[in-house]
Amino acid sequence: MTKVKQSDRKNKTKLTQDDLRKILSLVNSTRDMLSEMSDGWSVQTSTLAELDKAMHRVQDSMNFRPQKDEQNGGTMYWADLVLPENPKAWFYNPE
Repeated sequence: MTKVKQSDRKNKTKLTQDDLRKILSLVNSTRDMLSEMSDGWSVQTSTLAELDKAMHRVQDSMNFRPQKDEQNGGTMYWADLVLPENPKAWFYNPE
């Protein structure tokens, strides 16, 4: 087992405590869901709902964006999210 240096234990990002709580919530929800699934390879819908909420909190706090659909100007909701600086990032543009 590799010994972890004290400096490696500190948060090295520019995230706020609230951002970190949202990420932690997502990680914990994912862990709970995977644990539940490994017991019987099934999952309760309430677990899926909590995982979905945690994922959206992280997505919103990090401003992860859906990719824009070049053909119709909408979003490609099925595609991977991208960083807001990505040229493929979609933003709502009220007319």
